[in-house]
Amino acid sequence: MQGHTHPRGARAAAALAIAALLAAGGPSSAQGPAPTPHTFFAPLDVPLVSVDAFVSDRDGRPVPGLGVEDFEILEDGRPVVISHFYAAPSVAAAGDAAAAAVGAEAAALQPAQDLYLVIVFDDTNLARDRRQPALEHLRGFLGSELPPGLKVMLVRYDGGVRVEQDFTDDLEAVDTALGRVGGAASLSRTLEENRLLREIEMAVTGASMGGLRAGDYLAASGNTLLQNIDSYTEQTMQRVRASLADQTSFIRSLSGISGRKAILLVSDGVEARVGERLYGAWGAAFGSVAGFEVEAQMAFTRAARNDLGNEFDALAREANAHRVSLYCLSDVGGARAQASSAEHRLMDEEGLAVQQAMSADALMSSLSATTGGRTLVNSPALSRQLAEVSEELASYYSLAFEPGHVGDGAYHRLEVRVHGDDLEVRHREGYLDVPASEHLENRTLAAAVHGVADNPLGISVEQGEILTREDGALLVPIIVMVPIGGLVLVPSADEHQGLISILLTVRDEAGGLAPTQLRQYPVPVRNLDLPIALTQSAGFTLRLAVSPGRQRIAVGVRDDVARTESVATLEIDAVGAGG
Repeated sequence: MQGHTHPRGARAAAALAIAALLAAGGPSSAQGPAPTPHTFFAPLDVPLVSVDAFVSDRDGRPVPGLGVEDFEILEDGRPVVISHFYAAPSVAAAGDAAAAAVGAEAAALQPAQDLYLVIVFDDTNLARDRRQPALEHLRGFLGSELPPGLKVMLVRYDGGVRVEQDFTDDLEAVDTALGRVGGAASLSRTLEENRLLREIEMAVTGASMGGLRAGDYLAASGNTLLQNIDSYTEQTMQRVRASLADQTSFIRSLSGISGRKAILLVSDGVEARVGERLYGAWGAAFGSVAGFEVEAQMAFTRAARNDLGNEFDALAREANAHRVSLYCLSDVGGARAQASSAEHRLMDEEGLAVQQAMSADALMSSLSATTGGRTLVNSPALSRQLAEVSEELASYYSLAFEPGHVGDGAYHRLEVRVHGDDLEVRHREGYLDVPASEHLENRTLAAAVHGVADNPLGISVEQGEILTREDGALLVPIIVMVPIGGLVLVPSADEHQGLISILLTVRDEAGGLAPTQLRQYPVPVRNLDLPIALTQSAGFTLRLAVSPGRQRIAVGVRDDVARTESVATLEIDAVGAGG
């Protein structure tokens, strides 16, 4: 992938003059729009850290009319200065504009207030009797009054991420996709758990009915059941960890979207300690059998080895790092809370059945609360809960500050305090200070995967003539045009010089992503020619080898002086000669 003189520079005499000023092998220039007021040199821009806060009274109702003076933000326990403030229209004080700001940049947070909602159905762990009611409630939710600027994506997870509907504000298209989701097959891990619980109960019942000596019967069945439980928990742990890895990757793909992001996860959840209720039931049934005393005492130790708390904490940190709030459907009142009759009979004496049955809900609740979301109960009251979610997503305050560090790669904890009696505030509990190179990569990845791009530099991307290599691969020239007037140029004795990075990635029609490619280019302009240069665009041709078929190409450009970034996409249908 190389930059070189762009042949279209010959279209304008002024462009030819500028081309001679640029470094050999670097960009050419072409006629561009008139520049906006331009600062030739500015200090490095410090990215803002945004924190969305939902403030409610003691009855859970949104609290309107708050101003910046009503809030405090602490980063890692230390107060920071709130430099920007935005109140959504539904909570803005009477007579105020929807966006209010601190300092000179009024409404600086306004462009980042669109809401991107991803509805995820976990087909690997969702019983049909809870899937269908959730679908109907969601249809009602999407047909109600929704927050402005909402875009919805629908995803199924069946061991891989399946996008049923890309981000859209066409809610009829989302409803059609929900119909497809309703016909998809799904599993429930509780079915296998309950089958093992019934086998434990049958072993205890068989021993009480006589035949073989009860001790011998229990000893024979106890060993087999314990091995089956071990096998089940090991397989479940592998599936859950694979699912968490996929969720982490998906959240990262959202990170480059400028705006608020929320994920509504429809799932039966998973126990905080996988297999805990099975090991507990086994211990209650076989603890008094000769030879099993030690194993029974170790039952909960086995479950402790399967603790998923750290993995879910890592997922919450990843969501917080990328401004993603998680809303999780809880199974309270469902299969786990209504623990099987076998489990009740085996474990009621120890009072563990309901406690273990609800551990999955506690884990999901913690995940929601840590990321500024909330837990919903998959019950007849779900429609009301979804309406409350819609209200709070439209009734929020967005605060921002300039951190005293840039791209240090560390996770920083956040605390938002609001002044007033009996007020509660919910927000994400931290963020990851992503290095600049990773930030651009995330935004470019989001554009390739989701087609969402933000382009403040006004870059454009075009396709050149496709060539076929000897090995059959298609070589596609991708022409990237960057308006020079939008760059920050550093002055010196003889010239002004900018510096940009260009990153490119490709998503094929099957959803596969090519490795990202990154190049850095200087943009030198002689002082004498600066007025003309500011009306031009620097052109870069990047040659890309692709397979035949439809491709979405995402190109990210960063002004490395000002740290301003732009992303644009290009849809192509790669066909070779004679194709």
